[in-house]
Amino acid sequence: MSKENVKQRILTKTIEAKQRNNEKIASLKDEIMLTDYRHLTSKCEYGVIWTIAFQTALDEHEIVIIPESDEVYWLDGTIFVPSNRRIEANGATVRLVPEFPYVMICNEHIKDGTDAPIDTSDRDTNISIHGGLWEESCVSRGKRRLNADFQNTFKGVQTTMLFNNLEHLTITDVTFSHANSFCVQVGDLIDGVFENFSFVSCFADGLHINGNCENLYVRNFKGHVGDDLVALNMYDWINSSINYGPAKNIYCENIISEPDSKAKMMRLQPGMFKFQDGTLVDCSVTNVYVKHARGIFEYKLYFQSPRYFIGSEPEGQGAGTADNIFFEDIEVIAERPWYPDEDDEERGHFGMFFSNSNVGYLSLENIHYITDENTSDKTHLIVVGPMSCIRDGKEVFDPYVSATLDILELNDIFINGERVSEIDGLIKIVEFDNINNDGNSSGKGKLNHVVLDGKQVL
Repeated sequence: MSKENVKQRILTKTIEAKQRNNEKIASLKDEIMLTDYRHLTSKCEYGVIWTIAFQTALDEHEIVIIPESDEVYWLDGTIFVPSNRRIEANGATVRLVPEFPYVMICNEHIKDGTDAPIDTSDRDTNISIHGGLWEESCVSRGKRRLNADFQNTFKGVQTTMLFNNLEHLTITDVTFSHANSFCVQVGDLIDGVFENFSFVSCFADGLHINGNCENLYVRNFKGHVGDDLVALNMYDWINSSINYGPAKNIYCENIISEPDSKAKMMRLQPGMFKFQDGTLVDCSVTNVYVKHARGIFEYKLYFQSPRYFIGSEPEGQGAGTADNIFFEDIEVIAERPWYPDEDDEERGHFGMFFSNSNVGYLSLENIHYITDENTSDKTHLIVVGPMSCIRDGKEVFDPYVSATLDILELNDIFINGERVSEIDGLIKIVEFDNINNDGNSSGKGKLNHVVLDGKQVL
């Protein structure tokens, strides 16, 4: 199948998911105004608490409308959304009280898939949220787990909204503000639509996607976040995921990071993960199409485990696989983060597109790379291979990991407005030889084939 056919197939699959979701949303008819349950509210020092009213309205009706108001709708507990529910919150502000350090909203039958794949026999279906300002009261990043009803056993939950074990989820026209950690975290999801998201002074990822997801349509994201605006983390750390496994058919369009965002990144992280019984799963990612992104200067397609002391055992199991990954109409500016050390001869290389996963096919098309006289000669558009950075005696990355990028296709690549006609200076291959002197830091990147504007050059 040609490149254009694969891209069209990804777009078609995700648009069909959106259409299926819209049909299910339209089938819901029984609606109520949240204010009809005002008798179930209570007062606190901040204003009116709507937690019981909101939960009761969702338990009893398909559609809950939160009326536009200058009044804040305060919550002091987690709201659990049953199947076949639509929340309309245009013009409304819903805010967690500062002392409630747990999830604001999740679906009814969430499951923890950290130790083993989840049982999906009670999968929820057809949940949507439209409009609204969803706020926390945080001034820095922290960790957020499930409501205390779950005894905090879900270690990998860090989010304002959590959805998994679910089919047909739609969230549109929403704004998140002062989010403690991720704004929305999803996993084990079939048919997800996330459209018209804004972020104001948020401290971690905007949309954090974990494993076992299929047919996701992501469009029109903008704002200020503290980490990845969109993260496709099929593999993730134990404290950042409860769903491990493959994902396929993901379309992302018009992803815009604000200039003052703390981080200007997008992560695609496949990886190997070991369940409690020793079973290994390839948390792979296949068929991803990212089109029109601005303000994001680092696209991370490499395995990364949590920091570990030199000589100790890293948490993860190594690089996973990816295939049919497309980036189109992307502007990147040569802006280095705090790592790796630029003055280190071996560790100092950094890429705007950085791959150390086992990738079958990666396409970069209509890429505009902007540099200036201050750009380091160790900053590259594309880097293939491992990373290493030592901080406080800990390894930040995974220099022991070797991985191969089989086919890299480049079309219409521009550096400072000039079209690239050869790959010299464009791509850096990284190889380590026991860089940490620990016997576990000799990862090597490998690139098999490069096609530039239709011509094979490697």
